[in-house]
Amino acid sequence: MKLKFDNLKDLLIFNIKYYRYVNNYSQEKLAELSKLSPRYITDVERGLHCPTIPKLEMIAKSLYVEPYELFMNVERDKSIIKKNRKRKTI
Repeated sequence: MKLKFDNLKDLLIFNIKYYRYVNNYSQEKLAELSKLSPRYITDVERGLHCPTIPKLEMIAKSLYVEPYELFMNVERDKSIIKKNRKRKTI
């Protein structure tokens, strides 16, 4: 399933949440692995902060993806999207 995004920031936010869910991480777990604060991860996912390149690299490494993959709009697993929409996390 390929989704439409209004801007690059929305795509980045979606991808962080998506890969976090794929890895079965809470925001706290992602924060711990990326050595960032849980509040920062929450604010990034809410669109209140736009991470710097070094922080994006830390997040991507923790999610087992390359940083550029956080900016790619590729086919997604429909079941994951549906589950997350019900939970309102994506």
